[in-house]
Amino acid sequence: SRESAIVPTTVAMKRVVLDQFQDLSGWGAFASGQAELHISQDRGPDGAAMRLDFDFKGSGGFVVARRLFSLSLPDAYAFRFNLRGDAPRNKFEFKLVDPTGKNVWRYQQEAFDFTSDWQPLLIRSSQMEFAWGPAGGGRMTAVGAIEFVITAGPGGKGTVWIGDLQFEDRSFASQPTVTASSAASGHEPRCAVDRQRESSWRSTPSAAPQWLLIDLEGEHEY
Repeated sequence: SRESAIVPTTVAMKRVVLDQFQDLSGWGAFASGQAELHISQDRGPDGAAMRLDFDFKGSGGFVVARRLFSLSLPDAYAFRFNLRGDAPRNKFEFKLVDPTGKNVWRYQQEAFDFTSDWQPLLIRSSQMEFAWGPAGGGRMTAVGAIEFVITAGPGGKGTVWIGDLQFEDRSFASQPTVTASSAASGHEPRCAVDRQRESSWRSTPSAAPQWLLIDLEGEHEY
């Protein structure tokens, strides 16, 4: 197994290509117990792909393909990549490790259906759940490493191909428009979305129902 130096990444556009797998020297193969994982290069739908050949040797455990990245995360984001496989329906996990290496967030799907045809997989920030670490939860703000993980259900052996890993910034392009039925002095509607913990929107005392309307001016994840 091997592990390269950090690969700096900046998000200057809405979508950034993180890895087209033309150079696999940064990816390290890790496995538990008797399991084995071999990483090699193969053909993808639009260029190169990373090929993962694994064998659980009749037992359980997991195999991991891991690479170091340095990536700041906005409020809303998504990762996308192409995927195909000739493998049993084991658990598939996509993990983000923070720069300390101690806190992990993940997307996981039990009994993943690996198809022989390439399929695009989009993983949104709302699908990333805290897995473990001293942070105890909350929103992830920075990535130190990315992992593709296959965890034994039925186990066995197989091959999975991954191509064209991309990152999308899905945060709001502008401040949303906020209106309300009423507002107390110093607690205007805009205070509900100004990112300040000390500020807040409060309605004036009234027997009538009060409301707050936030217009994101389009479909967004939040």
